[in-house]
Amino acid sequence: MTGTNLAPGEPADTTLVEAARHGDLYAWERLVRRYQEPVYRVAWLIVRDSELAEKATRSTFVRAFRALPSMEDDIGLLPWLIRIAAGEARQQRRESGRPTNSDRPVEREFGPQLPATVIPGLTEADELTPAQRQALAEAFDRLGEDDRLVIAARYLFGLDRDEAANALSIASGLVDDHLDGALKRLRSRLAVGA
Repeated sequence: MTGTNLAPGEPADTTLVEAARHGDLYAWERLVRRYQEPVYRVAWLIVRDSELAEKATRSTFVRAFRALPSMEDDIGLLPWLIRIAAGEARQQRRESGRPTNSDRPVEREFGPQLPATVIPGLTEADELTPAQRQALAEAFDRLGEDDRLVIAARYLFGLDRDEAANALSIASGLVDDHLDGALKRLRSRLAVGA
């Protein structure tokens, strides 16, 4: 997702970012299409409402385009967009005054993509049953915002430790600690179904 799994002939993020910085709106449009889904997912994890997530997604790309000239090249586009999306989603949530209850089941958004290894006793080779997938999605849904975001950064978006740190605005050395804690809480929710 960080631009490394591009189709043959697709320009790298850095190429498109540089073109967009010089006013190439087509290059920016390609980046928006490339990252619209993960940006929406980050926003949804925070606001847990489709309409607000869509608004946050739109405002993320507007804000990011305006900030392109000041973007640090070593951050990576996806982590940078995730950081902006989290801020925009929190702003949408504050402005709306809506509760953060999900308007659609989390498994529809994320359930199938969490790896089997988050369930105690399962390995990467194991395939989740529909019941395990449902239980995992429900347990994930009950986690706090920070826990959902760190799990999403590492497992759903495939960010490495440094990229996750940039996306979550935490020190690189703390990512694993945050992830370990989030996974423990996820597993405990799976074990008790609470």
